[in-house]
Amino acid sequence: MQIKIENTIFNCSDDSSVQLSFGSHATLNLKFDLNINKNYESYFIKLYETDTVFKIVSSGFESNGCRIKTLDIDYISKKMEISIHSDILETKDISIRREEVINELLQKTFKDSEDIK
Repeated sequence: MQIKIENTIFNCSDDSSVQLSFGSHATLNLKFDLNINKNYESYFIKLYETDTVFKIVSSGFESNGCRIKTLDIDYISKKMEISIHSDILETKDISIRREEVINELLQKTFKDSEDIK
């Protein structure tokens, strides 16, 4: 599963999960392999230590008002698990997300002429 925070895409392990609660709140349990993604550790520690509120977008949902609750790092196996509280989580119709991705690509392509090949 891939998620997007700000303008950065992160690759989560397939056993990551989303737990919906009463109302609009949700808990996201995301798992990462630090052997493959070495810079993830410092990025998420910074988000945690600064108590940053952020937005997560994926192919299946959009989550606003996110804040890291817990961050667990296994330094031996180089695995990291993050529990994130989300104020609002909305599932997305895949056709809507597809249109968003196409529009993002078109805007980037036409804005940055050097990207056109």
